[in-house]
Amino acid sequence: MTGSPKRSGLVSMALHGGAIVLVLLVTGRNSPLIPKLHETWITPRDIISDVITPHRMTGGGGGGQSSPTPATFGKLPPANVRQFTPPMVVILNEDPKLPMPPTLAIDPAAVLPQIDAPNYGAPHGAEGPPSGGPGTGGGVGKGNHGGVGDRRGPGLGNDGDDGGVSGDSSIRGVTTQPALVWKTEPVYSDEARKAKLQGVVVLQIEVDARGQARNIRVIQSLGLGLDDRAMEAVRMWKFRPATRNGKPVASPAQVQVTFRLL
Repeated sequence: MTGSPKRSGLVSMALHGGAIVLVLLVTGRNSPLIPKLHETWITPRDIISDVITPHRMTGGGGGGQSSPTPATFGKLPPANVRQFTPPMVVILNEDPKLPMPPTLAIDPAAVLPQIDAPNYGAPHGAEGPPSGGPGTGGGVGKGNHGGVGDRRGPGLGNDGDDGGVSGDSSIRGVTTQPALVWKTEPVYSDEARKAKLQGVVVLQIEVDARGQARNIRVIQSLGLGLDDRAMEAVRMWKFRPATRNGKPVASPAQVQVTFRLL
């Protein structure tokens, strides 16, 4: 005797459902996961440059060499926590018993203006024969106590005394570094992806006054098409150009593009 059609349908559905659950359990244990898609990763620190930005903080200083003429234009010595030797425009002792490099008493973390000059002097100094200025106590300017400026102390600038740095971006010769504003990620070449090649491409570029990368050349190569892909991407990057005396100028820099397969 056979069962009713309704009962037979329910049994059939139950058997089929159980079979599907069993198949899913078995295949779920043994099947590999869906392969993860390859991704391209670029290091956040993409731009490397030796051009730096003036640092501002309260303080200042001054000095001079009792000269009848104004202090002349020149570069600045490094910053240091303590000053043992002030900068001297006119060297009075060519053979000191204990030579010490000149410094300014400024936090070493401060970034000083980088001035293109062969001699020490004042950022706002005059053109002419070397002169430390009418100040006293070593240093440069109209102040005293071994700094650079018209105040008192071993620091830089005219906004305060006793060390530190003060100033503005109108100082002659001061430049600010180019900065990366926007970027697009490069695309892996087929050859590099198949070879699972990873690494860093370093490019020498010139950031022009409009913030575009020009004159791109490879400094550190990866090969397998990644050098070209890195250059293609960097050509589309947007930079804030370097400035000199507040005006945009072309500036050399290096950028690095890191390729990593995840």
